[in-house]
Amino acid sequence: MQRIASSVVSLLGLTALGLVPGFTQAGGPAPEHFLDSSSMILEIRYCECQATEPDGSPSELRPEFLERSHLLRVGLADEGRGYASSPELTIGFKLTPLPESPGAFDFSFAGRYASGNQSSTGSGEVLLSADQWINLFGSNREGGDGTQFSDVAVRLIEVGDS
Repeated sequence: MQRIASSVVSLLGLTALGLVPGFTQAGGPAPEHFLDSSSMILEIRYCECQATEPDGSPSELRPEFLERSHLLRVGLADEGRGYASSPELTIGFKLTPLPESPGAFDFSFAGRYASGNQSSTGSGEVLLSADQWINLFGSNREGGDGTQFSDVAVRLIEVGDS
């Protein structure tokens, strides 16, 4: 009997705490609190659309891609390794600063993007400059509605720029 009474009192106590919004939503730190001023953020954009023009540079993204794509931001730790995942995209990476070129990084990655009835994978190593987009990988497929594209692009920004 005492065990049942104890459970009822605990349940009532937890219910009462849930009804006090100030207690359950105490002013904790904002998510950005965990980034310091020297941190970098990797922005990843992915879409079932074409990222670049066929004869264009991999760093010149089409405005339509920037408007339609999903955006995933990943805060980077000092060691430069990371992993990000959403229902459609999974990517692992390593970012290494190039001492001879300030603001430039060696970006090694492996990723998979699957959406609708198509998927693409990519892996490799690219030179990534701060605040410059680069199209990493994607696919195109001919269908009844014309060519269908999917692309993944990234850029590296400083915390204050986001």
